[in-house]
Amino acid sequence: MDKKAKDESKETVKKPEQDVPEENKIAILGHNIFKEDDKSGGSNIVVELNIKNVIDKTVGSVVFEAEFSDRDGNVVDVVEQKSSSIGSNGERTVRLVHKEDVNKPVVNYSVKVRDIVMVPDPVATGNDMVLMTKHNLKYMDNAMLEGVECGIKNISEKIIATLIIECTFFNSEGNVLGTTQHKETDLLPGKSRGVMVQPPLTVPGFMIQSYNIRVLRVITADIEKVQVIKSEMKTVGGEKEVTLTCKNISTEKADVAVIINFVNDNGETVGTKVIPVKDMEANTTRQFKLTFKPLSGDSVKKHEITIGDLVE
Repeated sequence: MDKKAKDESKETVKKPEQDVPEENKIAILGHNIFKEDDKSGGSNIVVELNIKNVIDKTVGSVVFEAEFSDRDGNVVDVVEQKSSSIGSNGERTVRLVHKEDVNKPVVNYSVKVRDIVMVPDPVATGNDMVLMTKHNLKYMDNAMLEGVECGIKNISEKIIATLIIECTFFNSEGNVLGTTQHKETDLLPGKSRGVMVQPPLTVPGFMIQSYNIRVLRVITADIEKVQVIKSEMKTVGGEKEVTLTCKNISTEKADVAVIINFVNDNGETVGTKVIPVKDMEANTTRQFKLTFKPLSGDSVKKHEITIGDLVE
């Protein structure tokens, strides 16, 4: 459509005398109505809004509703349009399009904000043993989301052997995108550290707008005295060789059994080895090496290690 035709189209559609209403969170800075050709050879009547988020939080989504009416005030059409993820002070252009019907000429319109959804506030919840000192979404230099950066502190008087953190990720409208768990070990009383909780690989980072992170489980060193701090497996001839390092993170001597399960591609255990560990002094490490030869026809994809009580 050339400029002259567009100007003539604007004159055929009367602007309403009343202002388009504004919602407290979204300001409508300006609005206009005009005709434009569509791909089918007909024409559309377009209401174009210039909007701005005037609060200090991200608006998850806002739905605008436009009523198009004839000269007698009869409603000819109602059109909705959603705009999502509008940051603080962010501006946006929104178009509400009515397909023109020559038998039902439009001469007026009104627009209202029909619905607003706010991005849920990020939440981090500790417990009586773990304090969440800070938390935020962390982005890399290329603006890709890395995950939730979180500070944790052991506020108890016990050594935390294992800490499991659970994080649920939300989109701009508060819908759950996915949940992950993160493990930390050997957190001493009064000590802090920073952790990075990564989102699920199946969730595109640009969709994540908020999160809820919480302490899921705490196991202290008086329960879990010994941990495996390093483990690797390699193939030597027809055998699997496992080298592992254990540490007694508790304050007392420990006797434990280190159990190594060898697992095939189907997740089935095809063999097990047990290493008895006796009289392991507090805050010391020990290294072990063992070999496992699978039976003919069996294959080993990985090994899994658990630590249990030593039974005499």
